[in-house]
Amino acid sequence: MHAPSARASVPTPQPVPGRYRAAVPASDALPPALATPGVQVETSGWPGCLPPHLRPVRVLGVGGTARVWLARDRRTGHHVAVKVVEWAAGPAGVSGAAVRLVRFEREARALARLGGHPGVPEVLGLGVDPAGVAWMVSQYVVGPTIADRVLGGDPLDLAESVTVLWGVADALAAAHSHGVVHGDVSPGNVVLGSSGPVLVDFGVGGLDGASGDHAVTPLVASPERLAGAGPSTADDVHALAASIRWATGPEVSLPASIEDRLLACVDRSPGSRPSSADLAAAARTAAGSGWGLRMPRR
Repeated sequence: MHAPSARASVPTPQPVPGRYRAAVPASDALPPALATPGVQVETSGWPGCLPPHLRPVRVLGVGGTARVWLARDRRTGHHVAVKVVEWAAGPAGVSGAAVRLVRFEREARALARLGGHPGVPEVLGLGVDPAGVAWMVSQYVVGPTIADRVLGGDPLDLAESVTVLWGVADALAAAHSHGVVHGDVSPGNVVLGSSGPVLVDFGVGGLDGASGDHAVTPLVASPERLAGAGPSTADDVHALAASIRWATGPEVSLPASIEDRLLACVDRSPGSRPSSADLAAAARTAAGSGWGLRMPRR
């Protein structure tokens, strides 16, 4: 997903006509970028230990020890996202490898418990190879990202801004309650899917800050993260607020209650920022005030 990020990225499908509330291809549809004649399938770096029914297409994102691939599940014909972590790699030795593996498994199982949340991709499978590779297969959500929309000259309007804030903050609140930090909330990691906003790429930035996996989007990252601190719930909240403000058209005036919360979210002191649950509650209240908003599915 092509966020203005510090990590490698590739183009995602182009924004659909009109607002993101319009229909987009189903999750098993072939993304336009893959249907273009002459586009080569990328296989370099694809671990041979992954299940044979998964076929690599291209890399979607790269962190310090994690890589996310777009792949095709030959059993279903659907495209899926596959996160691969080389848990035995790195300078931290055996103890560092064990920590990476434990954190990966904890994150994967936590995200699996969030499978019913509409703002989080569904986890479809995971595994660990004795050679030192752990992998997780999740739903691949088709649609433009916030970055796609804004860079395409179509910023979010009032209703969309509050709806996206609500949906993503609620997804973060669910993740944070299970001890999972995203680590790189950004305009390129929020997909405007056909059923509402979905926060993708969990763990590419936030899997293991202590081991050097510091993928981050400077545009929206918190001051402490830019100074070298690891991922945190406070940074997730800062990045979400900054992403929403960046993506909202300059002519749009958000409700005062939302503006106040967004301002609090970017406070330089992490301890002064509201929680993701507080932010979600504020957005839900604002959405309930009217404007004919399209509510995130529940």
